[in-house]
Amino acid sequence: MITPGKYSVWFKTPVGEGAGVVEFGPDGKLDGGDDTFAYAGHWTQQGEHFKASLSAKRVVAAPPGVFGLDEIDIVVSGRSVDETSTSCTGFAKQAPGLRLEVELVRIVGGQ
Repeated sequence: MITPGKYSVWFKTPVGEGAGVVEFGPDGKLDGGDDTFAYAGHWTQQGEHFKASLSAKRVVAAPPGVFGLDEIDIVVSGRSVDETSTSCTGFAKQAPGLRLEVELVRIVGGQ
């Protein structure tokens, strides 16, 4: 089950993989980023099922990201593995044929 706080996020598509940090707010908002992208969006949870919609925007010049685009709108959904981690799959609206896999792990004390 996702609870508000900070999570390490690992993600990959057939194009590449990356990692960052995301903070889930108690109000359903999320934000975070990695070395080259900033993320912002919303999340919901019903029981063990989790869903998030977010935008990712390049903030630093670097090699292409996992979708090969500088601005993307992402939708992910998944199911909680336990109280500290969640696995999700999703896609970018601009590249719906590329499957996105995401792993979230809670950062202890990261509130």
